[in-house]
Amino acid sequence: MSTSDSRAASGTTTSPEATTKLPSFEDGAEGGTTASSEQSIGSGKGSASKGASRSPKKTTTSSPAAEAEKRGPRRVRLTLARLDPFSVMKLSFLVAIALGIATVVAVILTWNLVDAIGLWDKVDQLGRDLNGGSPLPFMEFFQFSKMVSYGTIVAVVNVVIITALGTLLAFLYNLVAALLGGLKLTFTDE
Repeated sequence: MSTSDSRAASGTTTSPEATTKLPSFEDGAEGGTTASSEQSIGSGKGSASKGASRSPKKTTTSSPAAEAEKRGPRRVRLTLARLDPFSVMKLSFLVAIALGIATVVAVILTWNLVDAIGLWDKVDQLGRDLNGGSPLPFMEFFQFSKMVSYGTIVAVVNVVIITALGTLLAFLYNLVAALLGGLKLTFTDE
């Protein structure tokens, strides 16, 4: 029967403090309890009733900027334990698209630059001189439209390869992180 039931059964009411007294085993008072050595629950050295906690006592300062200046930057240590393969696939796809566009633009700019300095004409003239006046057969592969087509094909293949490799690396990272605990990172708020 609990203490509240026994109070109700006996008809007497006692204060809640009277039911929460515990014996104190300080100063060699082992085994016996005396009225002077009893303490109520919640009144000990580390109790929550006195506001004890694991953090140091907070003090008020005049300004938050002065407090932050005294304290310095905060540091947080985090562990990158898992990469979501689907989000890595989306990100690697977008990066691959950007690299593919950059590849096609670089091919166009490079061909126009080589054409502007007259290198195609000089190579063609050198080929005609070495081939007895007829053009070299491989010079038709260096036309503008064919070069842009080659650049586009390379860009599309790169999109597929980069997306697949990014997703595969995410799966491999998850396996390694499961075994070794992941990548430990420290962040500051400087």
